[in-house]
Amino acid sequence: MGLLDAMNTAPRRFAPGPKGHWLLGNLNEFRRDVLGFLADSARRYGDIVHYRVGPQHIHLLNHPDHIAHALLGNHRNFDKKTRSAAAIRKGTGESLLTSNGEVWRRQRRQTQPFFHRRNISGFVEDMTTATGAMLKRWRDAAAKGQPLDIASEMMRLTYGIVGRTIFNTDVGADAQAVERAMPVVLAHTFGRLERLINLPDWVPTLRNRRYRQAVADIDAVVLRIIDEHRQAEQATGPGRDLLSMLLHIQDEETGEALSDAQLRNATLTLLLAGHETTANALAWTFYLLSQHPAVERQLRDEVRAVLGDRPPTLDDLALLPYTKMVIKEALRLYPPIWIIERRVIAADTIAGYHLPAGSAVIIAPYVLHRHPEFWDKPELFDPSRFANPTRAAYMPFGAGERYCIGSEFALLEAQLITAMVAQSFRLELLPGHRVEPWPNITLRMRHGLLMKLHPDSGT
Repeated sequence: MGLLDAMNTAPRRFAPGPKGHWLLGNLNEFRRDVLGFLADSARRYGDIVHYRVGPQHIHLLNHPDHIAHALLGNHRNFDKKTRSAAAIRKGTGESLLTSNGEVWRRQRRQTQPFFHRRNISGFVEDMTTATGAMLKRWRDAAAKGQPLDIASEMMRLTYGIVGRTIFNTDVGADAQAVERAMPVVLAHTFGRLERLINLPDWVPTLRNRRYRQAVADIDAVVLRIIDEHRQAEQATGPGRDLLSMLLHIQDEETGEALSDAQLRNATLTLLLAGHETTANALAWTFYLLSQHPAVERQLRDEVRAVLGDRPPTLDDLALLPYTKMVIKEALRLYPPIWIIERRVIAADTIAGYHLPAGSAVIIAPYVLHRHPEFWDKPELFDPSRFANPTRAAYMPFGAGERYCIGSEFALLEAQLITAMVAQSFRLELLPGHRVEPWPNITLRMRHGLLMKLHPDSGT
């Protein structure tokens, strides 16, 4: 036998990892505590960990070099034909979140111009106006000594901002319906990933009926937005918002406009993804600030020194570096997109370990952002670490060609909102309220975030 034959017949070596059940593999461990399980696995087995869920092989990549191979250097061998994308597709359809190949590239080209920095800078006034209206309502609640669920408040605020800035529509009347529907859709979607076998959605179980109703409620909002846009354009002509842009897109090959289904999928994806992740990031930011008074004082000192009592402008943001560091550190500890999945198209090798064709790789920013090789005291909330940040092990918005299209929009929005809240209030966690991460499609808070509002006294 020659050397080449020996190499071809040599046993392929999987990365180390927890053995798990003979049939289910590691499914039960994932279901019990996925965040703790992934973090513990990385500590025990290293930067690439092998799992099995039923018959499927899964590898956690937890080193920047390994992640770069999958998302940058050899990214065409890793696509989104994954279980998670399939589950999300049931709700959003074929969209930027779930599509692959040329379909995805075409969708990205169609929407990318709207998110150019020159365009989103024009949204500052809409963002500050909406935040100001929320803070006025907060002052009434504070006067009554009424605590508020800040996680819910952030959902409603960012939902309204996305409606106004991206779709030029007042969606305030729909906020409560969408807020009720979203946890149902997300929990149902993530729940499908926690089971090896799922009943079709048309089977009339209680879970399926709730899911279908939640999707129908969200669809009603999306279809209303599209219909009102069409009517408005008949009267006044095309607008400059993203939905107007989508309404006038023509297929590069056929010259046809987007179908109603394509418009629905794009609008739904941007409406939900555009507010869900930022709202979660802000909620975690205010929770962390409430637990670290020295950081909160430094933030408030910066905001008062730059803004006084006036709302921030675009030019002010460069003068609020600590505010941005606070947000980035909150995104490090509690990244809303806490896990990323890719399918291995053709068999590959990373760090000498075999990745079979059809297997999955997962990247968990929640775990990567706590890697002790790249982060000093990784569990500590310390915004000052971003004065000289490392980007190697930091990816709250993903990496590679699928880097989040709305990252600058989200950072702009988060910085403005954080500054305005710090300018007006000190937020105190309600005694006895339990804050617990809820790893779903995004990283939510399982019990919300009940907080007392203390108007800023300037001290």
